[in-house]
Amino acid sequence: MKCILIMVGTELLNGATLDTNSVFMAEELNKVGIKIDLKLTVGDSLDKIINAISFAKKNTDLVILSGGLGATDDDLTKKAISGFLNKKLTVDNVELEELKKKFLDLNIEFLKKNHKEVEKPEGAISIKNDVGMAPAFYVDGIAAFPGVPKELYNMFPKFLKYYTNKFCPSLDPIYIKDIIVSGIPESILEEKIKEFFVEPEIEYEFLVKDYGIIVRMQTTDTYKNTVEKIKEKIYNSIGEYILGEDKEKVEDKIFNLLKKKKYTFSVAESCTGGMLSSIIVGIPGISEFFKEGLVTYSNDSKIDRLKIEKNLIERHGAVSKEVAEEMVKGLNTDIGISTTGIAGPNGGSEEKPVGLVYIGVKVKNKVKSFKFNFKGDREKIRRKTALHSLFELYKMLEEDE
Repeated sequence: MKCILIMVGTELLNGATLDTNSVFMAEELNKVGIKIDLKLTVGDSLDKIINAISFAKKNTDLVILSGGLGATDDDLTKKAISGFLNKKLTVDNVELEELKKKFLDLNIEFLKKNHKEVEKPEGAISIKNDVGMAPAFYVDGIAAFPGVPKELYNMFPKFLKYYTNKFCPSLDPIYIKDIIVSGIPESILEEKIKEFFVEPEIEYEFLVKDYGIIVRMQTTDTYKNTVEKIKEKIYNSIGEYILGEDKEKVEDKIFNLLKKKKYTFSVAESCTGGMLSSIIVGIPGISEFFKEGLVTYSNDSKIDRLKIEKNLIERHGAVSKEVAEEMVKGLNTDIGISTTGIAGPNGGSEEKPVGLVYIGVKVKNKVKSFKFNFKGDREKIRRKTALHSLFELYKMLEEDE
C-alpha cells in the first residue's frame, strides 16, 4: 500500500519552520508496511490545498495531511477537504464539550471561533487528541492531523492502528537496513559493492552525511533474510570502513570499549572549540571515564596547557601533523584526541586551505595523526572534524590488544 503526504503551512515553505512531522510519519508508516510515494508541501491557500488533495487522490491509496486544523483564519485544511469531498463540516457535541473543558482546565477563554477546532467533514471519524486541542480525523481515504509535532506524535500511531486493522490487516512491514560507512569516497564505495545490488525486491541508495555515508537497503519483512545475506557480503568487501548499523552512534561504541578496557579519556580541541567534548559528555555514564576536555585554541594555550614547545609551532604551524601529535601526547589519560585545523571562512592559504584539519589520536603508547581536507562552511568543517576524530579513535581502540 502507498500514500502521499501533504504538509500544509506557509511557514514550511519560507523556512520559518522545519518539517519534522513527515520524518516521524515515515518511520511509523514503515512499521505497518505503508510506503510514502510522494511528499507535497503547500502554503495556507485554499485552492492550493484542494489542488494537492485532488492530485494525491488520483495517484495513491491514502492521503495524509498535516497542519491547518486550528482556529485561525489561515487554518484551511478542513475547509479544503470538505470542499473537495463536497461534504458539510459538522461539529460533534460531545467533542465540543470536551474541547471547552480543555480550555477551562487551562484557564483560557473559549471563543466562538474555537468551535472550528472540532469541525470535521460529514462521516469522518475522529482521533482523540490527548495532548492538545484539535482532534485528527479520517474520511474517505483522507486523514488530517494538526501540525503541532507533539499532537501528531500522540494521534498518528492510534490512527494507523485503526486504519490498518480496518482496511489492510495483512500488510507486510517495511524493513530498512542502514550500514554506516566512513573513510571511503562515495564513488569508490559504489564500485566495491554495487555488484551485490541485484535483488529486484530491494531498493538501494547512498545517503551522504557529515559523519560518512549510509548504505541503505529497503524492502519488506518478507525479504529481511535476503538483506542480511547482502549485508554479510558488504562487510566482507568493505568491513574496515563500516562504522555501524542503523542508529548506532560511534560515541556509544567507544563508550562500550571504554567500559571493557577501563581506559581514561580526554581531548584537546582547537578548531572544534568544544564541539567534540559536547558530543562525548552527551553519553550517559561517560563521567566514569572522561577526565577533561581542553579547548586549547591559541598557541599560548597549547604551549601552557599541553607543554608543546614554542619552536615546534613556529616551525610547522599550529595546523600541522606535528602539533596534532604533540597535543594528544600532552593529555594525561590512557586515550585521547586532538583537533587542529582551519575552519574558515578566513585564515586559509594556498599551502593550508580552509578545511585542512589534522587529528591526533592516542591509545596508550600508540599515537597516530590523520589529515583531512573537509568541504563546507565553518560549522560543517568543525562537525566533520569532531565526528571523524571519534571514528579514528574507535578504529584504534578496536585494534588495541
